[in-house]
Amino acid sequence: MRTIFILFSFFLGLNGLYAQNDSWAISMSPSRSLQAYEKSSEFPTDFVKKHWNQGKFMSNIAFDGEAWWVVMTQKNYKQQTFYRSTDFPNDWIDRKWSEGFDITDIEFADEQWIVVMSRGAGFEQEGWAKKNSFDEIKTYIEQQWKAGKYIIDLAYGQGQWVGVLSKGAQFRQQTFRWSASYPAEWIQENYGKGFNITGITYGDGQWLVVMSKLKKAQNEVSMAQTTFPANYIKTNWDKNYRISQLHFNYEPQNRKDYFQDHYTAGNKALNAKNYDLAIRHYTEALKLHPNNANCYNNRAWAKYLLGQCQTALNDVNSAIQLEADEHSYHSRAAIYLCLGRCNKALDDFNTAERMAKTKDAFYYGDRAMAQECLGNFEAAAKDYQKALNINPQEPVYKKGLAQAKAQMKETSPPSVSWDYPYKAYTASTDPVYEVKACINSELKITSVKLLLNGKSFSARGFGLEDDCDRSLSETVRLQEGRNELVIQVQTNKHEMRSEKRIIEYKASSSGNYHALIIAVENYDDFAISDLEKPIDDATELQKVLTQTYTFEPGDVHFLKNPTKEEILNKLVYLQDRLTDDDNLLVYYSGHGIVKNEVGYWLPKDSKKNSRSNWLSNAELRDYMNAMKAKHTLVVADACFSGSIFTGGFRNMEEFACEEMAKLKSRRAITSGANTVVPDNSIFFKYFIKMLGQNDASCFTAENLYSKIKPAVIYNSPNNHVPQFGVLPQTGDEGGNFVFRKR
Repeated sequence: MRTIFILFSFFLGLNGLYAQNDSWAISMSPSRSLQAYEKSSEFPTDFVKKHWNQGKFMSNIAFDGEAWWVVMTQKNYKQQTFYRSTDFPNDWIDRKWSEGFDITDIEFADEQWIVVMSRGAGFEQEGWAKKNSFDEIKTYIEQQWKAGKYIIDLAYGQGQWVGVLSKGAQFRQQTFRWSASYPAEWIQENYGKGFNITGITYGDGQWLVVMSKLKKAQNEVSMAQTTFPANYIKTNWDKNYRISQLHFNYEPQNRKDYFQDHYTAGNKALNAKNYDLAIRHYTEALKLHPNNANCYNNRAWAKYLLGQCQTALNDVNSAIQLEADEHSYHSRAAIYLCLGRCNKALDDFNTAERMAKTKDAFYYGDRAMAQECLGNFEAAAKDYQKALNINPQEPVYKKGLAQAKAQMKETSPPSVSWDYPYKAYTASTDPVYEVKACINSELKITSVKLLLNGKSFSARGFGLEDDCDRSLSETVRLQEGRNELVIQVQTNKHEMRSEKRIIEYKASSSGNYHALIIAVENYDDFAISDLEKPIDDATELQKVLTQTYTFEPGDVHFLKNPTKEEILNKLVYLQDRLTDDDNLLVYYSGHGIVKNEVGYWLPKDSKKNSRSNWLSNAELRDYMNAMKAKHTLVVADACFSGSIFTGGFRNMEEFACEEMAKLKSRRAITSGANTVVPDNSIFFKYFIKMLGQNDASCFTAENLYSKIKPAVIYNSPNNHVPQFGVLPQTGDEGGNFVFRKR
């Protein structure tokens, strides 16, 4: 590891570490609606009921450590209710949803959750999730944004974040800022873009402010101060402004002190070059404030100085994600140099230098090392000279300048590592092929060309990936027969061509066969019993498909104990990958459940009392409807799996096998109707047996079902009846999935 010159010049101390504790934040918007607020040492239930009778409803709740503050505002709600509990009220929320209520406010205060639900809020498809970290709730928010939902409220309590999102919120766009200090400048900047504050909360030592573009922007005002803003409210009330958001960032004092103890001790150990001790203290501090950017940055620096560069990179990435500044970018640049990723190091050194208000010598001296790493000796010499102009006596810079001018280093030609196709010769029945390769060079790469059959391929461009100076990722269309691929790389000193890759393309009239096999037997929630057989059964199915039928091993995707996100990511991958002629088999073995007449599969991260990570039949049907494949067959070996046929069953006439293959199909076979099925699956026993014993070269899903059904009925302890039918609203045209033997 080549050590960056200034080791301690920018590691971060305690100044500015915390948001000012015990602070109020408020926003007010123009309105003539009636409004009132109350301060009370006990939760003011009588005050709330009094104003309910006057047409006002709870719009904000705050707790300052000693008293409750509740704001009641005139709204068009029809009814409102609330629930206070030390445990998050999952079941109560479900019950109120079924009665037509929506969540309009969530708070955690005085060691209890307060959930406010209102009827007539106009929300649609509301959902919530509880996550252990801000990164997890951020991912959930981004997923829901893609589904057209917006943040209704966020809260932090008992070490977990809760996010509520919904459609019908009358927003056009949304953003948020997560920071240790109240983001006043960011708020003013977004006011200028037409945003208004629609959420303020505080947790993990950080402010979280949500801003949204309303159907019509409002002239909002906002501020933060240490005392309750009574005069601010009165002044703006007189101007016909009303409270839209009110929050107090109360956090128990002992938690802050405990964090400061570890953080200060970590800084002292780092200064004393006791890096192991520093890392231990920063780790303890992060247990208390897991989203503190400064702490991540300092721990990264301690790891870097110990030569633990890969884990240091993880920490500094967290710091940049939470609160990027010139210090964290400079740290990451040094770590990239330690890992030999010179292009990325140079990019981050450039970013740090641009962000720095004071241009210290080390910004240029350290960047010169990245230039040398890339073979850019002229640029390195210029940076060393800039560093010497600021600090003319530093011997490291003098030596570096002399070496750069001498250009003593002899460089090797670039190298190309093929990812796809990996082998020198590959056969394909798909005319569309994804080419991926990793390119590394000691010198700056000036051009990269992908040659297909001797001709330069018109590519979209070449990016950067971990451990690659350049990465090539391109989809090419193959010609019938032999296709030759070569990558040509040029630097200012070398031109080289990679090893050839040959792809033999032969068209397949029936398309390729793909399978997604999902087996869940171990669950994170102890309230959900584990299963014994799903993975063994699924492994046996994978073997039969790839050895007996025309499923290529690379086209069979096996997910063992996946989360919901992992399942959805794989479905999205298949949506992008499959063509209109392909065939897709989706097999699921695990727990299934029906709730309010809606069927669900339960992935690994499911919670018994929360549906947020359950995979509903409706979601599955949406993904099947979007698949480009001609034929899709879903096989579900789970309890209550028959609920997938909510659109009704359909009897099919007998057609010739090849005729059925011409028409699009979306079918499913399930182990039973809406009933419990045993773990040791009778259904799978005969499903795999009939697949294995099939003698026909063309074997339809309907043929398979007709053989499974009587065997399961007569051999299951409770006479379970497997089900077969059309997946409703997915574009079925009367065809059938055909299993083809090798």
